[in-house]
Amino acid sequence: MILSIENFLFREKFGEEIALKMIKDAGFGGVDYSFNNHNQDGSWGAIDLTERKKVALQIKSLLDKYGLKCNQSHAPFYFEYGDKMDLEEKSFLDLVHSIEVASIIGAKIIVIHAIKVPNGVDFYDYNHSFYKALQPYAENCGIKIAVENLVNSKFWTPQELCAFIKKLNSPVFTGCVDVGHSAIVGVEPEDFILGMDKEMVGCVHLHDTDGKIDRHWIPYQGNHNWEKIIRSLLDCGFKGDMNLEVIHSFDNLPEKLYQPMLNYIALVGKELIDKFNEYKTKVK
Repeated sequence: MILSIENFLFREKFGEEIALKMIKDAGFGGVDYSFNNHNQDGSWGAIDLTERKKVALQIKSLLDKYGLKCNQSHAPFYFEYGDKMDLEEKSFLDLVHSIEVASIIGAKIIVIHAIKVPNGVDFYDYNHSFYKALQPYAENCGIKIAVENLVNSKFWTPQELCAFIKKLNSPVFTGCVDVGHSAIVGVEPEDFILGMDKEMVGCVHLHDTDGKIDRHWIPYQGNHNWEKIIRSLLDCGFKGDMNLEVIHSFDNLPEKLYQPMLNYIALVGKELIDKFNEYKTKVK
């Protein structure tokens, strides 16, 4: 198990290489690589396959340079209801590109958000079609797609999330449990995790909240019971990594304090891993 953190905020502020160096210097072993905004602003690269692979290999080279793994990733989330589910649609094409690039840089899982639908449209049927349209690309790249329990989706319980993944009927799909999202909709994170089918939690977004809005705070700064959360990960057969998504901990922070904050967050993350390993030893 390695400790990783979502890199979007640091990459946007400091650039690709400096961001990775900061993450490594803080003590992280992995990066949850976010593709959000890479394509929208024109910085991600051309549609041309050769150019796309070139950019991907540049990212992989930087990861290797700093001894980091891309253990998981996050696709862009600006595909909207009504967009076409084919390669002629830029928002869909960007999702496909993120799948391809994520696989090249080493990710085993990519989180792709479900799509919010208007009143009168069946959420489950529409999103079933959406994920199935992406399935061939994930299969071709040898990467799993994780469905996340979003606050604005219908996946408010582990039973709903598992049922949806089962209906997709492919080993390409797994679950991503965001502990803050579960708390906001009224399900304690540890209960959500334990309610998932055994080993269906492919990856996690760990952060803390007050249970009111999506705070994305550092663990122990909110209301979550981290003893129970970590124990539930062990009990559900979790085989992924300890991944933190704590972007709002940097809100209004001067740039010179980003590195010290990252250092502190890494210490907290390592404490969570220590707890996981401690429980694991006791179970044996």
